[in-house]
Amino acid sequence: MDEFNRIIEFAMREDVELYTSMPAGWRRIIGAMTAPRGSMWICNGKSHFSGERKTALLVKEECLE
Repeated sequence: MDEFNRIIEFAMREDVELYTSMPAGWRRIIGAMTAPRGSMWICNGKSHFSGERKTALLVKEECLE
């Protein structure tokens, strides 16, 4: 649970949305290395140039147990 709390603190400090399950249509950002241990960066699949792209952190299942 300590790892989960660190992820929450990171998300609050960096003003990032946090999910515990993958939203429909979203996918993992391959190669992103700045996510706290136990989480991964995800995006809504929109283009960087569209102005509609959103990113968030997804908590891995092992951190929720």
